[in-house]
Amino acid sequence: MKDRKVATPTDTFFNGIANKFDNNIYGTTKGRLRHQMLLHYLSALIHSPQRLAVLDAGGGTGMMSLEFAQAGHQVTLCDGSEEVLNIAKQRLAGATLAGATNTSVEQTDILSLNYPQQFDVVLCHAVLEWLQEPLVIVDKLFTQLRQGGRLSLSFFNRDAALFNNAIWGNFDYIDAGLKARNQVRLNPHNAQRPSEIMHYIQHKYPTYTIEHKAGIRCFHDYLQDRSKQVDEYDKILALEMKYGATEPYMWLGKYFHLIIKKD
Repeated sequence: MKDRKVATPTDTFFNGIANKFDNNIYGTTKGRLRHQMLLHYLSALIHSPQRLAVLDAGGGTGMMSLEFAQAGHQVTLCDGSEEVLNIAKQRLAGATLAGATNTSVEQTDILSLNYPQQFDVVLCHAVLEWLQEPLVIVDKLFTQLRQGGRLSLSFFNRDAALFNNAIWGNFDYIDAGLKARNQVRLNPHNAQRPSEIMHYIQHKYPTYTIEHKAGIRCFHDYLQDRSKQVDEYDKILALEMKYGATEPYMWLGKYFHLIIKKD
């Protein structure tokens, strides 16, 4: 494994809490729903008959890399946390035993990406909200994407975070700019506004096409009866699939998802 990690101290990695991080994402209904919705929106790429070269940038513990690897694609996963990557290696080892010998895992932060080849698909999910300069990362990701390739970008939605906190009456937190006095490590500290991310892409890269936009967890997080998140999960999932990519509901998604084609 190559070690090319160069990061600013203000960017967040998850050394020391890797198992908690993994369980917090995939061991809860909110994490399960987020993953299933991404699979839903990426289904055409995952099941592409063409063998795709895929870069999972900031790919964490390897859940999405595993999906693409099991579908027969060539996957490169990179992340800045050694502990997180150890979990990813164990997860992807199962795919290798099943015959998918098409994965590589490297420890490097996204700003240091400099692969000689370009990729058909670049994945960057739930990364921007942990970084001080997320738009610089968007630029970097596009350099790794070949012509006609697609960037799948998801990030924590600042607008939805404000709306959710208003519902719960957290007015002091809103007045503080959604900044907690004592920041919890697993709470994103730099949520992004979908309109600003899309405006940046459309104006700096006018020949690129935003093929898809959707909210993720447009309904799940607002349920007053939290027990329904578990007891009626399938109904919530169906609701998310039906309305997540339509207005006005998409703007309420706690995460926002874009697929951008490099024309």
